[in-house]
Amino acid sequence: MKFISLTTMIMSAAVLAGIVTAQSEPTGYPCSPRVLAVQYACGTLPLFNGGLPYLYFCEADSTITVVKTCNCASCCNVVNGGVGAGGTYSCT
Repeated sequence: MKFISLTTMIMSAAVLAGIVTAQSEPTGYPCSPRVLAVQYACGTLPLFNGGLPYLYFCEADSTITVVKTCNCASCCNVVNGGVGAGGTYSCT
């Protein structure tokens, strides 16, 4: 009985480690439903870039490509999707 419990705990820890690893790099993940394809946006994940924001581009297939990691909590800014007239983005 103790052997089964230990095995279950080890397997659970391995699955959780896989989730943590997967969250550490968002490139290839689906874009937020609030972000239109072919636009820039800011995102945060607790286990990527120390929880600080990152600038990403939402590709035509609605997947994320990380463009740059930012250095402070308020250092990511996107206006009008970062594209076209009046569109800007920054990440310092």
